[in-house]
Amino acid sequence: MPIRAVLHPLSVTGLSEELERMDAIDVIEAADDDEVETALATGVPILLTYTWKPQFLTPTLRWIQGVGAGYEQYPLDDFDREGIILTTATGVHVVVAEAAFGLLLALTRRIADAVRDAQQHRWIAREGVELAGSTIGIIGLGTIGEAFARRAEGWDVDIIGYKRNPDRYEGTVERVYGPGRLVDVCAMADIIVLTLPGTDETTRLIGADELAALGDGWLINVGRGSVVDEQALIAALTEGDLRGAGLDVFEVEPLPDDSPLWEMDNVVITPHSAGDTPRYGERLAEIFDQNLRAFRGEDAHWVNRVVGGERLDRS
Repeated sequence: MPIRAVLHPLSVTGLSEELERMDAIDVIEAADDDEVETALATGVPILLTYTWKPQFLTPTLRWIQGVGAGYEQYPLDDFDREGIILTTATGVHVVVAEAAFGLLLALTRRIADAVRDAQQHRWIAREGVELAGSTIGIIGLGTIGEAFARRAEGWDVDIIGYKRNPDRYEGTVERVYGPGRLVDVCAMADIIVLTLPGTDETTRLIGADELAALGDGWLINVGRGSVVDEQALIAALTEGDLRGAGLDVFEVEPLPDDSPLWEMDNVVITPHSAGDTPRYGERLAEIFDQNLRAFRGEDAHWVNRVVGGERLDRS
């Protein structure tokens, strides 16, 4: 018999279609937060969502499948106490690496400037900067950071990395530094690419000191906006040496209308869309399908489990 699951309305492209193909679940597509709450109140045990509201916490809720990689929005202590499993979509965001390259090239090759010129019918040949021979520092070598490193290998660049536990790293980057060396990594790099999640440990990890060490380089952030001290970034872009920033994420989203970042010619902005492609739903459905089999007690392990309820942990 199919298990009921609620799909939060602000979901991802193609996900509902993929879920409808699964015979093991009966999906309730809610129109808003109120419908999510109403459906969960009827005893639905599974919720797929990108966000969290306190009213979603019901006695029968047993598993939450996040549709994003982050989990800072969820009350983990409450889930642990109630025996609720939380799994994330970590791993579906490998295409964010492509967006990071797009932001970087828009800055270094002056593509963003050319777009602005074209809107004004201005023919101005602007000199760009070659990536070859530069040093790229990747801060955060998880799925996205590693995907960026693999793609960067053929660009004739030197790649260095920063990771909380560098001794546990197994990947393509040869020089990986740990805590206490962040400023050093920024000083060695011409380009810093941020792929970190938003946690207490990463909040404003990149501040005035790190930006000063980066000097006349570029900053790309496709991780979380909370990782960067935004005021320090604005100061570095206007008063310091920083050449430019490519930003997909911000401390406050949507980016407020009065943010100086909107008006800066050395900033390229995308609206937290680096991971959005038509295949996102397909990849997320694959993760959900394996987790569903674990939930049903079949021979499968949980994928990307953040917290787990002992009452359901059959892996």
